[in-house]
Amino acid sequence: MIKNNIKHTWYFGHPQQLVWDYLTKPELLSQWLMESDFQPVAGHTFMFNTKPKVKVGFDGLIYCQVLKVQPDHE
Repeated sequence: MIKNNIKHTWYFGHPQQLVWDYLTKPELLSQWLMESDFQPVAGHTFMFNTKPKVKVGFDGLIYCQVLKVQPDHE
């Protein structure tokens, strides 16, 4: 069996703390992604909330779990 991995690296021209805040604070994360109850705590389960797509059976909820938190990592 062939296993394929995709790795993508993003570079942001902003201070590291500002990027971290937009990735970890729900009120900022919702400005560019989706509403959520995210918390940067390993083991935390949360949901992203978006517009449902009834025709394809999608209720608008994306269930997630934080596996690891690694601030100040490059």
